[in-house]
Amino acid sequence: MLLISEFNEEISIIHEAKEGSKNLYIEGIFLQSDVENGNKRIYPSTILDEETSRYIESKVKTNRAIGELNHPATPILNFERASHRITELSKVGKNWAGKAIVLNTPMGTIVRGLIEGGVRIGVSSRGVGSIIKDRNGISIIQPDFRLVTAGDIVS
Repeated sequence: MLLISEFNEEISIIHEAKEGSKNLYIEGIFLQSDVENGNKRIYPSTILDEETSRYIESKVKTNRAIGELNHPATPILNFERASHRITELSKVGKNWAGKAIVLNTPMGTIVRGLIEGGVRIGVSSRGVGSIIKDRNGISIIQPDFRLVTAGDIVS
């Protein structure tokens, strides 16, 4: 199986004040299907929808859907590098829109500093699975794909 990652940079920043504390959220398109992405890959909607639904049930709804600052070279999630927790994923057309709270962790503090400093960030999914290249050199994600995280924060 290959480590597979994708990048989306259309992310919005939301500041929410509640009971004296200020939360910082990112939101936008986290996952895309049925379209050739910047890495020359296509995620068929049938595969991505099934896997994202599994991820929502097993990770998002149980508060285990974390993301890291930058992509590591491994599919293993590392709590020491956690920067945010994905709180929502919902289908919007062929895409999956997400929302994540920036955590009060060392990496989350770096993310907050970057955002408050005006740095434009993106979100990149990470998963494992196999691909088949079509005759045009585009990689098609196969049914064994497993989502590790719907979004790491990347530059």
